[in-house]
Amino acid sequence: MVYEMVSYECKVRSIEPLRYIGMYRAISDCDSVEITLEMNEKLMKISEGDDLVINISTSKKECLQHHFCGKGHVVSVTKLDNTYRVVVSIAGILVVIKMKEQPKSPFKVMNELYIGVSKKQ
Repeated sequence: MVYEMVSYECKVRSIEPLRYIGMYRAISDCDSVEITLEMNEKLMKISEGDDLVINISTSKKECLQHHFCGKGHVVSVTKLDNTYRVVVSIAGILVVIKMKEQPKSPFKVMNELYIGVSKKQ
C-alpha cells in the first residue's frame, strides 16, 4: 500500500476560544500555508507562539507517532479569490488548510486522512 503524507512546521499565531467549554481554535502559519485547528484542551493544550509539527497522512501508523492523532475526512475543497481552502472533519472537529497552490492528493473530497499534531521540541 502506498501512503501519502504532507508535513508542516508551524508557529501558532493566535488562539480563539469557542462556545463549547474546553474547545478552542489555534491559527497557525505553516511554511506556505495557514492551518486552523479546532482542539479540546483535554486532548492537547496549544498556546500562542507554540511551534508545532502538523502531519497529514493516509497512514495511521505515522499519525500515532504524534501527541494528538485524529482520523478524519476531507469534506470540501474550495477556491475563494486566489486561496484554496481544504476542510477536514475529525468527528465534527474541523481542520482548515488555506494554500495558494491547488491542493493535490491526498486532499480530495471524502479521502480518509490522519491528522497528527505534536509540539516541536
